Amino acid sequence: MTVLSHTHPLVRQLETDLLPLFHAALPPLAAAAPQVLASVFAFSSGTASAFQDYHFGISCLCEEVPDDQPEEVALLVSVSGLEASARLSAKVVWGQPSGLVEMQAELQAGELQALHAALPGLLACLQQAASRGRPGI
Repeated sequence: MTVLSHTHPLVRQLETDLLPLFHAALPPLAAAAPQVLASVFAFSSGTASAFQDYHFGISCLCEEVPDDQPEEVALLVSVSGLEASARLSAKVVWGQPSGLVEMQAELQAGELQALHAALPGLLACLQQAASRGRPGI
């Protein structure tokens, strides 16, 4: 259990659902992309409050990347706007300088089933991107 677990019910549900799934995805990811250092993350952010937005995901750091290429690709699931109408988003995105989004799903707060339905495709996309080691063309 992380420090995030004491907060909003949606965040608790995401934490319970996603973190074990993401940890289970690490061994297949490591087998498919052994040159990548993958880890699971969870953190909060926000401008009005430190706990305004929550982010869960898998970060993949690539080895031996040219200076003009991103060294990280991540599966990022975020929930924002908890004070009003919460919004879920899920995407596979490269770090800077690219910022390229390889795959994305915009979801409403109540669409946990849709998020779970999108996760296999997002995990497969992350694995392909990490194996490639650079943004797609």
